[in-house]
Amino acid sequence: MSPDYEIRIPHFYCLEYQEQGRVMVLEIDFRDPVLYLDRTLVRGWQPPDRDLAITPTDQVRIISNVYDYLVRQRGFDKVELDLS
Repeated sequence: MSPDYEIRIPHFYCLEYQEQGRVMVLEIDFRDPVLYLDRTLVRGWQPPDRDLAITPTDQVRIISNVYDYLVRQRGFDKVELDLS
C-alpha cells in the first residue's frame, strides 16, 4: 500500500512534502552530519493553501512521515527525531 503523502528532496537544503494536493517545504540541510527533526520544521503549506491551519497533531504526523521516509525508505542512519 502506498502512503497518502509524497516526499522528494529537490535540493540539498530542503525537503518537499505533499499531502492531499497541498505542498510544504521543510528546511533541512542534508549536508549536516546529523539531521534533527522536530515539529518546528513544519511551518505551513505553500500557496494557495497558506492559510490552512496546522495543528500540533498534524505536525507530529508530518514529521513522523518525514522520519519514516528518510530512515526506512532512503536509508539515512543519522536522523534524530524529537516529537515533544
